[in-house]
Amino acid sequence: MKKLLIINAIIWALVILVASWLYNGSSGYNYLLGVLVVGFTLQNGLTYNYLKKKKTS
Repeated sequence: MKKLLIINAIIWALVILVASWLYNGSSGYNYLLGVLVVGFTLQNGLTYNYLKKKKTS
């Protein structure tokens, strides 16, 4: 379970870094970064809860 969450976090970190580098000068940069951070937080939380419930069942 922890291994999957760590891999997921590394992938999201890479996506956020690459998107930040690619869209650094654009007008919607702040919104893109915010959406990516919120998306990571929600997805990581949902994955954790799903795996936690699956492990206890």
